[in-house]
Amino acid sequence: MKTRKTLTALAMISSLAALPLAGTALAEAAGSAAPAQEQAVASAPQDGALIKTVDEAFGALRDVRAARVAIFNGDTELAATLAKSAQSGFEAAQTDMTVYAVDTNKSAGDELYLPFDASMALSEGFVPDTEKAASLTKANAHLANGDEKQAAEELRLANIDVTVTAALVPAKASLEHAQDAVSLIGQGKYYQANIALKAVEDSVIIESYGIDSLPMQGGHDTAASAPAAASPANMPDDATPAEQG
Repeated sequence: MKTRKTLTALAMISSLAALPLAGTALAEAAGSAAPAQEQAVASAPQDGALIKTVDEAFGALRDVRAARVAIFNGDTELAATLAKSAQSGFEAAQTDMTVYAVDTNKSAGDELYLPFDASMALSEGFVPDTEKAASLTKANAHLANGDEKQAAEELRLANIDVTVTAALVPAKASLEHAQDAVSLIGQGKYYQANIALKAVEDSVIIESYGIDSLPMQGGHDTAASAPAAASPANMPDDATPAEQG
């Protein structure tokens, strides 16, 4: 399963827009302390990642937002295609939940969360100086080589605080909502389908961790049943696609 390491600020979920790109703050800080040094930063592969993320979940959320836009625009055929794509993405994300799943303070019952985007940044209030310039430059070199763990260790040894931020979605509930949306679109119930898709977006959470308090990933029983997703069945049947704002 592929992973995504840089935070690209999903346009469909406004709460993600404030999250920094992985490594960007480190490069800027190193540049402030030593302008002549190169500021190379690159996305990290899975092996060097602080938090492993799931591309299938990321793509599914993109499809969820696009499906909602299609419903709003009255393009129900496209909405059906995108909702099915989102369902497939969330289904694929389930397969490696034993590797990627995270327990969070939002977890309830058997529900687990999948991180679909993550970033690492210097803690708020950090002021670069010449003494820390060498460590910042070394950290950026590790990031350029795709090794977030070594970058974080370099910063830790220099007593430079780092915050790791992750965007997560509930694995099973998001799939159930997507399945509901597909079924409802097939029944011509576009208002309720939009509500089901919105429930996926509303379920996304953003969590921040210190380097010494990163969440454990994996080791979970994927056969456990999750709480049932809320049904949008009580929504009016006669709403038109253009009423889905």
